[in-house]
Amino acid sequence: MKHLTTSITLALLALASLPAVAGGDPARNGALSTAANRIIGLWDNVAQVGPCGGTPVQAIRQTLMFVPGGGFVDNAPFPPQGAPGPGGLNQRSIGLGTWSYDPLTAQYTLDQRFDWFVNNVYNGYQVVHRTMLLSNSGDTASGPVRTTRYAANGSVVFELCGSAVGTRL
Repeated sequence: MKHLTTSITLALLALASLPAVAGGDPARNGALSTAANRIIGLWDNVAQVGPCGGTPVQAIRQTLMFVPGGGFVDNAPFPPQGAPGPGGLNQRSIGLGTWSYDPLTAQYTLDQRFDWFVNNVYNGYQVVHRTMLLSNSGDTASGPVRTTRYAANGSVVFELCGSAVGTRL
C-alpha cells in the first residue's frame, strides 16, 4: 500500500509541475486548461490559395474565432453590399463551423461553411477544410487548406487549395 501511495504522490507532483496550457482559463473564458483548448481565441488569418495542384495566386484574409467546445466563426472582410463577380453582385455570409483536436498528432482540424448570394438570391455555399499545427508559443497556427464552392443545385463550381497562417490577436 505504501508503494502505491508513493507512486500516486509522485504522479500528482509531476502533473502539478507541468506548465499551464495557454487558451484554457475557466475563470475568463470557461475553457479548461487542456492542450486542445490552446487554440481558443481570436485570430488574424491569411490564406494563400489557387487551383489544386497549382501555385497559390490569391491571398484571402479573415478574422477567425475558435470557441470552447469546438465551435468556430469566420468573418471575412467582404463588403456587406457585395462585390461584382460571376453573374452579378456577389455576397457571402459569415462562416460557421467546428474544430477538433487530435492529441496523438497535436493537430487541429477545422470544417466550416458559408453561403453565397448573387443579386440577393441564394446561389450556393462554400466549405473549407483545414488542418493546423500551433507554434510552441501558441501564437501561430499554420497548415494546408482546401475549399470547394457549390452551386445551389449542389454541383461543384470550383475547388482551391493552398496554405494558411493565423496569428493570435
